[in-house]
Amino acid sequence: MQTRGLLLRIRECKHSSSPAMRSVAEDIGRDPHAASVCSIRDLAAASHTSASTVVRFCRKLGCDGYKEFQRELVYELASTDDTNDIAFEDIVPGDATEHVLRKVMQSNMRSMEATSRLIDPVALERCVQAIMRCRVVNLYGVGASLLVARDLEQKLTRVDKECHMREDWHGQLLSVRNIHPDDLAIVFSYSGLTREMVSLARKARERGAKVVAVTRAVGGQLADEADLVLGVASSEPLVRSGAMGSRLSQLLVVDALFALYVTRDYERCTKMMLRNFDEKKPEGVTSA
Repeated sequence: MQTRGLLLRIRECKHSSSPAMRSVAEDIGRDPHAASVCSIRDLAAASHTSASTVVRFCRKLGCDGYKEFQRELVYELASTDDTNDIAFEDIVPGDATEHVLRKVMQSNMRSMEATSRLIDPVALERCVQAIMRCRVVNLYGVGASLLVARDLEQKLTRVDKECHMREDWHGQLLSVRNIHPDDLAIVFSYSGLTREMVSLARKARERGAKVVAVTRAVGGQLADEADLVLGVASSEPLVRSGAMGSRLSQLLVVDALFALYVTRDYERCTKMMLRNFDEKKPEGVTSA
């Protein structure tokens, strides 16, 4: 596991760790600058845990040990001043229209900024190479994640890359049962806990296909079933009224994936896009 977006991973670990590790995450979150310079014994004492618990926590984040964790933390604190929680700001009854608009805009922007820091460029490049080499791209998702999968299908179809996309769960299940070893499965799930998507990813791997997960980087089962993970920031609670920042974060991943794919196969993709371009004119206007 890579360690980009370390602060985000620390926050996400609070929702998927043992009480002892959660205590370590909370102590670091309260003052990451202090944690970047304190000894492992001091951090263990402050979080009422042990040095071995701190080491296990560091390894869960993708670091080899405490020293590497501190190096990554120092680097991240130096590279960004944004150490605040990116969770959606509460909208309360009686909020003025302009206040609701501002809160939604700020939450969405911070979610996308955090995701851009979290995405691993190496994993993104490897995913693009997998798309280029595979026979067919199979896309899976439900709910709001299905809309994101549909967006990638439309983009890849525009450049003549064969995609299979099914709207309903039974169609997706039939698709994965017939997936080929030289196919690619891209599975979208913000929570990473949607049982249907975890099951699809597992079945795709059993069939020998490579699996890419677009999901929360920490705390989801889907990431454990994937060969490659394109992580999105944990910008919303798992129990929420509707996908907002999470949907935009996933769309950011899709846009980055498609843009990189076009640059890696530029001549063919631009030729396909020009062939599929329909010039739009006002009704009654004809070309000279």
